[in-house]
Amino acid sequence: MMKLDQDTLDMLRISLRALMREGHNESFVGRLEELGWEEVLKVDAATALRVLFEIKGETLSSVDALGPELVRVACLTDPSVGPNHSILLPSPLSNPGTPGDTVKVEGVTSATNLGSQVIFFTGEQLSTCASSHLTISPLQGTDDSANRRLVYGEVPIASVARLSAEASTAVVAAGRRIIASELVGIGRHVVASAVEYTAQRVQYGKPIGVFQALQHRLASAHCLVVGAGNLATEAAEQGDEWTALVAKCLAGRAAENACTQVQQCYGAIGFTWEHEFHRYLRRVYILDREFGDWRTLEHEIGDRLQATRVVPRIGAL
Repeated sequence: MMKLDQDTLDMLRISLRALMREGHNESFVGRLEELGWEEVLKVDAATALRVLFEIKGETLSSVDALGPELVRVACLTDPSVGPNHSILLPSPLSNPGTPGDTVKVEGVTSATNLGSQVIFFTGEQLSTCASSHLTISPLQGTDDSANRRLVYGEVPIASVARLSAEASTAVVAAGRRIIASELVGIGRHVVASAVEYTAQRVQYGKPIGVFQALQHRLASAHCLVVGAGNLATEAAEQGDEWTALVAKCLAGRAAENACTQVQQCYGAIGFTWEHEFHRYLRRVYILDREFGDWRTLEHEIGDRLQATRVVPRIGAL
């Protein structure tokens, strides 16, 4: 299996970081194509996607990188899916049902425009319908900078087609792998920023970073983020559903813990609107709840282990 060498990875990171900071959702896919993204994916898709979403987390970009990748995964597992499809992530407030002869559709997207066909979740199953049946409205809430939109409507049952169970499983696993990498990117950034801050902030005649209370907070946050990063890398390499589940769970926990520890290191400035920290905290809350928050996934992992009495091997673990 071919792998991206370190020099190529370094150049890729520079280009992706610049692209993410531009933040132009409409031109994002086109700009990726200009970078030769398809060729990069052919060489080492696992590493390229992991790096892309780690940088997305680090830069707090709002570009719609997740949607096109999930559609690509669906295309590989279900022949009925094509490039004219868009995908809706499950809405945390949605209550899917089938009132009468219609199917209730509700989901979230960061895409500027929907394709002619939309993939949406009904429970754990993926289905499709024409986007002309649906209404789009801005979604405001915890993280307005994510530029998310609520898509909803009631679609005639006859107009809805179900995707294969294989496609549903593959899309959920891919979503968890991707979001795990994005959460790791956020965790790394907030810890690194706090380390820099504590080295510069002086109290009692010395940088506050020399005090063990803060060192212990940052060290514990760093260790959990590093572990989550290693597991996210393993999930990207293996591509299976179980590793994706565990990686998403640990990444959500690590990112939330990092924000909790870092906020205490910042003190009062960490609670201000002017400081960047609250934006990362808000994004963590949003990402953690996509495809299952870490507490829910922790219970799911425990239930599976109890039911099977087998601990699947993950890499060297």
